[in-house]
Amino acid sequence: MKRQLLHRILLVKVTFISLLAFSSCDIYQSYPPPGYDDTGYDRDLTGYWELAYVNGNPVYNYEVNWLEFYGNGYGMYYYNEGPYTYELPFEYYCEYGYDNWLYIHYYDGTYAEMNYWFNHNYTILYLEWFSRGQRIVYTYYWMDEMYWSSTPIKYESTRATDVLFGLRPGLKES
Repeated sequence: MKRQLLHRILLVKVTFISLLAFSSCDIYQSYPPPGYDDTGYDRDLTGYWELAYVNGNPVYNYEVNWLEFYGNGYGMYYYNEGPYTYELPFEYYCEYGYDNWLYIHYYDGTYAEMNYWFNHNYTILYLEWFSRGQRIVYTYYWMDEMYWSSTPIKYESTRATDVLFGLRPGLKES
């Protein structure tokens, strides 16, 4: 009787430990953003990216912008306009297949979708889309940390409505 009780206790312990050992830890959120099925957050996007080229042409000064991917479906778009650096939050998700697709929903209501890929060591990010039949490729370089001149950061909602949005990648034109 005592032996059967010990055997059952041991069996329960082994079962419990097996259940814990075979459960997986997911590095991504266990759910996609609301309304998006079959999506992911490519961990290789996580971090800071600085725009360096547009269609192979270098980008200078106030044309430079930055993308920061937090790795959980959220991020921040930074750009210069005059003496100020603005930030605009966004949500993103990725779809994988023959091509990798990146979808960005900016908090001002605009939307972007584009193909993306990396160089061999994941330090250069290429974003490609078509606008009015023309192929556009933005080339971003990965950065260890954000650096820019010490201009004050302002939220998108504080900027004048007659100013351009900068060179926002993949923006869908209405």
